[in-house]
Amino acid sequence: MSNDFGAALADELTEYFASGTDIGAPETTYYVTLYDDTGSELNASLQNGRLALSNADINRNGTAIENAAELNFGEATADITVQEGAIKDIDDTDANSRVLLRADINTAPQDYADGTRVFFNAGELSFDILD
Repeated sequence: MSNDFGAALADELTEYFASGTDIGAPETTYYVTLYDDTGSELNASLQNGRLALSNADINRNGTAIENAAELNFGEATADITVQEGAIKDIDDTDANSRVLLRADINTAPQDYADGTRVFFNAGELSFDILD
C-alpha cells in the first residue's frame, strides 16, 4: 500500500501513535508547488512560483483532497517537465518548509515549453492518503 504523505506529515502521525505527541493545529495557508522528473522544485521556472491556498481552496473527495478552483502557476519561464505536485506548510526555502503531501500529477510527466501557461482546473491536482 502506498500513499501521498510527505515525510514530515508521516513523521507527525508516527509520533502521534508511538508516543502520544499531539499533531499541531492546521495552517491557515498552505503552498502548492510543482516538481520536475528529477525531483527538483520548479517554482523558479514558473511565473507565479508557489501558490498560496487556504482551507477553503481545498475540497475533500473521499480519502483525497483536491484543488477547489483553478491553480494558475503562470507561464513557464523555461522548457520544463512537471512530474509531481506537493503541498507545503510555509512559503520559504526548502530548509524551512515541510512537504505535507506529494504525488505524481495525473498526466505525469507533462512537458511545457517556455512561455506556456501551466495550470490545473478544479479537481485536477489531488492527493490521496490511501492511494
